[in-house]
Amino acid sequence: MRNIFRTNISILLYVISSIAINNDLLAQSLDNIKEQKPLLLNGFISTNQVINTQPTDSGNIKSYNSYYTGSLNFNIYGINTPLMFMYSNNKGNFTHPFSQFGMHPSYKWIKGHIGYATMSFSPYTLNGHLFLGAGIDIDPPGIFYGSAMYGRLNKAVDYDSANFNQVAAYKRMGYAFKVGISENGNFIDVNLFRAYDVESSINYTDLENQVLPQENSVMSVSFNKELITNLKFQGEFASSYLSTDIRTEKVTEDNALLKPPTWFMPLRTSTINRNAFKTNLTYRQNRYSIGLGYERVDPEYKTLGAYYFTNNMENMTLNFSVNFFENKMSVSGNTGLQKDNLDNNKMNNTKRFVGSCNVNYIPGKKLNLNLAYSNFTSFTNVRSTFDYINETDPYQNFDTLNFRQISQNTNFNGSYQLSNSKEKRQTLNLNLTWQVSDDEQGGDSVSTSNFYNASASYIINLTSLGLTCNASLNYNQNEMTDAGSHTLGPVVGVNKLFFDKTLRISFTTSYSTSKMKNFPSSNVFNIRMGLAYTLKKKHNFNMNILFQHRNSAARSYNTLNFTFGYVYNFNLINSKNNKNENK
Repeated sequence: MRNIFRTNISILLYVISSIAINNDLLAQSLDNIKEQKPLLLNGFISTNQVINTQPTDSGNIKSYNSYYTGSLNFNIYGINTPLMFMYSNNKGNFTHPFSQFGMHPSYKWIKGHIGYATMSFSPYTLNGHLFLGAGIDIDPPGIFYGSAMYGRLNKAVDYDSANFNQVAAYKRMGYAFKVGISENGNFIDVNLFRAYDVESSINYTDLENQVLPQENSVMSVSFNKELITNLKFQGEFASSYLSTDIRTEKVTEDNALLKPPTWFMPLRTSTINRNAFKTNLTYRQNRYSIGLGYERVDPEYKTLGAYYFTNNMENMTLNFSVNFFENKMSVSGNTGLQKDNLDNNKMNNTKRFVGSCNVNYIPGKKLNLNLAYSNFTSFTNVRSTFDYINETDPYQNFDTLNFRQISQNTNFNGSYQLSNSKEKRQTLNLNLTWQVSDDEQGGDSVSTSNFYNASASYIINLTSLGLTCNASLNYNQNEMTDAGSHTLGPVVGVNKLFFDKTLRISFTTSYSTSKMKNFPSSNVFNIRMGLAYTLKKKHNFNMNILFQHRNSAARSYNTLNFTFGYVYNFNLINSKNNKNENK
């Protein structure tokens, strides 16, 4: 049965690919090109200059960092070509290169990606991985659609015996394509992703047993079909072949033709094959929906097209959603059974009930309540509110790749409007978060951490005066296996608009005190002042000054930070009658 299924996949892939390539709908229609303006240009260019002064044991250290970002959109005879770029003189704080550029031209049903870009074909194949290269999405009139990409997924990083924080890596290249058929909400598509490390990209003489060059080929088939009115059946099947060391010996198999992913990579003694499967059957009405779901991901399933992935698990779930009280209250979620150790290689099996639930209640215009809970495994940033309150650099928390594995997540949000008139608006907000993080080694949990965040705030906006005031009280607690901490402190801020809302002056002050187990308490005091001015709706200037005092048992010191920013927004038109008109 499995071989028959894979044979059908290969036949379907060949048919869809042939039709998509030969379909005359893929040709651009330029019949109305004479009606288009020769050139439209809009976008923005911005810069931030950051000066930071901080004392050390050897004296004060001044650092200077500059950041540049921009977005330019060229429209040449109706063909859109967005260009985005990012650059900084400080690359040491980031795990991925902070010198990036990207173009995303589009015309009608064709969109391209050139430079740095991300594309997602499937959760099991290519899923949001940053690459440097080129890609294309096509969705012509009719039933066919497709996508493709090629580029560098990881740059080469040589081994450095003097820098233990630098992880060596091979240069990794990859390509992917997707073709599909869609009509009236029903679709079926096939996508393939392949990635391979360039063995000669680094000197791995000292890394023979530490870093291995890999190769990966993954194919996925996904579908969505309305069986009868309001009853939908959807799912996806993926098969991954991963060679953990491309230097191992090649092997041949008699039935290799029945395994489409292996058409694009050779099989080796280090190659492992793992599969993933997910399906869902849902019946939906106006006020409610109910469905059954099943997901299975083999142990060691891996794709080099995703940063994080959960494998060795099987989920059987019941999903639902329902509205009450004339849509003022909605409840949605799913629940079921999850188990691991699918290949019985672990000493113990784990079976647990899993689920997620989201309850939203809006009884009137003043009150809004939301409660969400999930114990499905996920990956996310775990940061305290004080990480942002006490940061000394606006790019300090830029690195979004610092993820932790979360096994439980609970969040409550509540807001209440005390008043809402043209002259005055007052709002109370409450946010509570609880997250459980599990660190795993070899599939077993070795430590568990609990993170708690709480924030209560009051905001008043005096519209006629252009004045906004806010006050909040924040609390954070971390409970780790060998350590723990808690932080508490208030924040007070004032914003005032002047000169027909073109000038904004802000002032914020905060204080926080922290206590760690077996350590004396420490505290941080901040004063922030900001000024923002808009000139002719095009030029935006801003200046920010931060004074921070940190006091602990070990030492006390002051930090002074100055940031200057400028943003220029433009919209230029170049037409036959007006060669360069500034709007």
